[in-house]
This record gives sequence, C-alpha cells and structure tokens, in this order.
Amino acid sequence: MKWRTVQGGWVIVLATGDDVLDCLRRVAREAGILSGSLSGLGAVNGLQLAYWDQARREYLRTDLDGDHEIGALAGNITQLDGEPMVHAHAVVAGRDLVARTGHLMAARCAATVEIFVHDYATEIRRAPDPDIGLNLCKL
Repeated sequence: MKWRTVQGGWVIVLATGDDVLDCLRRVAREAGILSGSLSGLGAVNGLQLAYWDQARREYLRTDLDGDHEIGALAGNITQLDGEPMVHAHAVVAGRDLVARTGHLMAARCAATVEIFVHDYATEIRRAPDPDIGLNLCKL
C-alpha cells in the first residue's frame, strides 16, 4: 500500500494481497483522520458482502469466489471508541458482469485498488443504537 496527502484528503493505492479495510483503518490512524468520505475502484478477491437484516438484527454474509471488479466503492470513516471505523459498501461484478452489492465485510486487492478519502476535519463519533442494533453516527 502507498498513500499520500492531496488537497482536501488522501489518495491510497493498494498492492496485490493488501486487505482493503485494514489498509483504510491504518491510513486513518496514521493520518489522524477524524472523519471523511471515501470512494474507490479496482479489483479484489477474498470478497465478503453483507446485507443488514433489520428483523433479525444481524448481517447476512455472502462470500464471493474469484476476482471481482469494483464498479463503485463508497463509504465513510468515523470514530468508534476512539478508533477509526470504516463503513463501506461496494458494487462488484465477476466475469459474468452481474453486479452484486452490499456492506463490504472483507476484500483483498487482486490487481490494484485506488481509494480517495475526502477529509471533513471534524470528529464524528459512532455509538450503539439499541433500537437499530448498529453503531450509528451521533451528531
């Protein structure tokens, strides 16, 4: 992984085998990102997407085999218990070009992943919401 500061945020370029979410958390920690939005594209494998089932109050996880192109990676970085929390969703497609989408639970860089983080320069914290069952932004 390589990353650098740019006007308004950061650019992150992952190398083959890098863990997407671990790299985002590491950059957030090292750069002191309090909050921001992220977008990206690239190719991944070791992919797990999830759907939040509100009735069951749990994520329903789906593992996707093989390499997948990221058509869209969108999310944010906030703070949970003093640590960066990455909340990301992805739209991906495999060889068949059928799009799948969901909460990004796991992914490894297959060729390259390029992510742009826009800095909000304001701490936004998350806390558990007992009614929803998730850690939500508290404004």
